[in-house]
Amino acid sequence: MKRFFFVFMLCVGMLAANAQVAEKTFAELKNAGNAAVAAKDFPKALELYEQALAKWGNKPIADTSMIYNMGYLAFTSKNYEKSLKYFDQSINMNYKKVNALVYKADTYKALKNDPETLKSLEEALAIAPDDAKVKTKLAAYFVKTATGFYTKGSSIITKVNNEITAGKLKTTDPVYKAAEQKAKDEYNKALPLIDKALGFDPSNKTANQLKTAIEAALKG
Repeated sequence: MKRFFFVFMLCVGMLAANAQVAEKTFAELKNAGNAAVAAKDFPKALELYEQALAKWGNKPIADTSMIYNMGYLAFTSKNYEKSLKYFDQSINMNYKKVNALVYKADTYKALKNDPETLKSLEEALAIAPDDAKVKTKLAAYFVKTATGFYTKGSSIITKVNNEITAGKLKTTDPVYKAAEQKAKDEYNKALPLIDKALGFDPSNKTANQLKTAIEAALKG
């Protein structure tokens, strides 16, 4: 009988403890999330903020900064689906809209979704045309795209040059001439993208180096 009473009281205690957890308020859960952020436990912080939101229910969300921070926490935790979700909410709430769009672009970049990366950056630029951070990221985007074309062109010309070195081709051969033109076609695709990059960030070192290399290759 004593054993049964002990087990019964233990169960009651556990139920009471669970009830106390369930009864935490929005503010308590948010504060716990803040503490997790301070401890740099970002996944836990996101979990606690989401619990706070669940506690908030269907009422309009007034805490815009928390939503934005949830996007950041999701991004740093590489939870990209939630990152997009909360940054979109922050954008719709018009809170730190440019920063949210930049992080959204970074999220798409991590997901290797170039079209959406560019779209997000262009939306940010439309809002803040003089924002240096947005311009820098746009320049980096176009440098990356241009580098792909430059690399492809260089690979084509390197391959036929190796065949010349091996005595398999001459520069007067039609095969060489065709390869040379293909390489130039790739360089010509890269050049306007480099110019775009330099339009956003004239001091971009990689863009300047690429432009010099491409112009030299086209002359050669």
